[in-house]
Amino acid sequence: MTGQESQKSFFTERIFKFCAGRGLFPRIEQYCDQESFFEAVRTAAPENAVIALPGVDGLNAAEHLRALCPTCKIIWCSDLDFSLHAFRLRIDYFLLEPVTEENFCQGLCAWFKRKIPVTRSSDCNEHNKEDHS
Repeated sequence: MTGQESQKSFFTERIFKFCAGRGLFPRIEQYCDQESFFEAVRTAAPENAVIALPGVDGLNAAEHLRALCPTCKIIWCSDLDFSLHAFRLRIDYFLLEPVTEENFCQGLCAWFKRKIPVTRSSDCNEHNKEDHS
């Protein structure tokens, strides 16, 4: 759920690219307003969700989604530092804007419970390697 068209395409493209590299083809539904999103959630709980709403709107959406779907994996992007709230709500990954392709990829890796690489990687396939030469 996001409030901006540019964010919608950014997140959709990154999710498709990430999942396609793993042989997964997710169904992605986009919502611009909380009312239609939570109406859909009451009908069919999502396995994963990205919340990218500004300020308190994002906090309210994250709290409401967690209450309705305790097992949903959530990436929450915000313009305010709600990292402590994210921890309290058991959010899988919290991103403080601006969101980059690299840090969004790290959030997607968290969904799949993979080790998050320290090195730059747009698809999270590289793992940390030590050189013992």
